[in-house]
Amino acid sequence: MTTNALATGFWSAQSANNARQGRALAQSLFVAASTNSPLSTVRSGVIPTVSDGTYAYDLRVTVASGLSMTVQPGSAVIGRSGQGGYITWNLPAADTVTCDPAPTTNPRNDIVILRVYDVAQGDTVPASGSIAQVEIITGSPAAIPTDPVGPDSTGLISNWSGLPVPAQGNGGGVAIPLARAQVSTGGVITLTDIRRGTSPIGGVRVLLPGDKLTDPSYMPGDISWYNGHRYWDGTAWHGIKTNRYPRIAATGSGASASFTGTINTSYTLASVSIPDPGFPYQVKVSGSIFLSGMSNSSGGVSHQFGAMVDTATLVGPSAAPTANTVGSMFVGQTNSTFANPAFVRTNPTVYTGAHTVYLILQLGSQGPATWGPLNQRSDYEFAVEAIPA
Repeated sequence: MTTNALATGFWSAQSANNARQGRALAQSLFVAASTNSPLSTVRSGVIPTVSDGTYAYDLRVTVASGLSMTVQPGSAVIGRSGQGGYITWNLPAADTVTCDPAPTTNPRNDIVILRVYDVAQGDTVPASGSIAQVEIITGSPAAIPTDPVGPDSTGLISNWSGLPVPAQGNGGGVAIPLARAQVSTGGVITLTDIRRGTSPIGGVRVLLPGDKLTDPSYMPGDISWYNGHRYWDGTAWHGIKTNRYPRIAATGSGASASFTGTINTSYTLASVSIPDPGFPYQVKVSGSIFLSGMSNSSGGVSHQFGAMVDTATLVGPSAAPTANTVGSMFVGQTNSTFANPAFVRTNPTVYTGAHTVYLILQLGSQGPATWGPLNQRSDYEFAVEAIPA
């Protein structure tokens, strides 16, 4: 004979739904924080909704004046073991919070948090009567101050023991961190944004300043954004598309002044900085240059043209190319002729993090030589791509 098990509810045919069922609904919609235990934990964090391209403004903390800070409106998911996720918001206007007086010796770290209280779980609601509050947890002064509280791997603060100001732990509850406010002895606040992001399942999770690029996901196919889209394959993050950076070109006779070159000297024509895309990548470079007016007393010149990663000195062909050589070609000219070398190459080296790519011309002839654009054609063009590895 078969045996059956009872489910705990569904949304919604019951005549009434309790708060736990509502949180279960929320938990089923937002990204989890466990690889093998469905509906056990939720990734706690801010839900980013608005940005000017530089900052996500949801629950962003800024210094107002003195020891006061402004907290922008926004919403968040705050998890709790066995309880699902509390969808919390701060509406509609910005709030102001104020730190304790400045320390007399050494700075201290205060942490701005968004905290929720649930009396059904034994929490004590503050005197304000609000079950959700933006609060400040005061740290201890020290030459190198440490944070009084910090989140666990799911982004949640739930341990209130050992606080420098014990009363701030009274009442229990759970919270997420928003900002670190380092308070100097002179009463000056230095802010660090430590918000972490979360998102609905299947949505793009925007990484906020408190997120680590190495933080794993818990479901293959999860997509996040950090200087570009990336996806989780179950073990690592990978880029979804190639990141292309603006083409650099110098055109016209005035684009680059003629000058006297020195043998075996590398001249940097341009450089492109690749910000950390949050995934492994290879560097692809397209480079070209138009050279004219080259001359020296021996009747000809030779040079190398190429690109390097993280060094402005070109190597090869006389020396073996290194792992950072993206392209290197030998070009010879006789006096009064022109050359138009070009290359497109992808470096097989796999990079992570931020790097800089240099477009380089190196003179290799004996004796002095001069060069410069003598017509209206482009002097050089330089394009860089970061290709997911």
